[in-house]
Amino acid sequence: MAHTEIERGAPFCDNPDCALHVRVRDAIVEGGGNWLTLPDGRIFGRNRFGDTLLCDACGTRRGPVRLASGSFQVANRRRARQ
Repeated sequence: MAHTEIERGAPFCDNPDCALHVRVRDAIVEGGGNWLTLPDGRIFGRNRFGDTLLCDACGTRRGPVRLASGSFQVANRRRARQ
């Protein structure tokens, strides 16, 4: 279950070259979940691609993600039911 892996200590993105290869316990991370907001406002989700959990950018081969600097939030974001 991808939504519980980050709380178990798995990195947000399994690609070690990606800036989103971070864990909840890392100092630059606040929160937990399957959505991530960077200081510049970019938002990334993550998903299972085969047997690997990757951020959207790496999973669709647009990544790896690069950061200028700063901390970011990993957060659960859910759509409100209509």
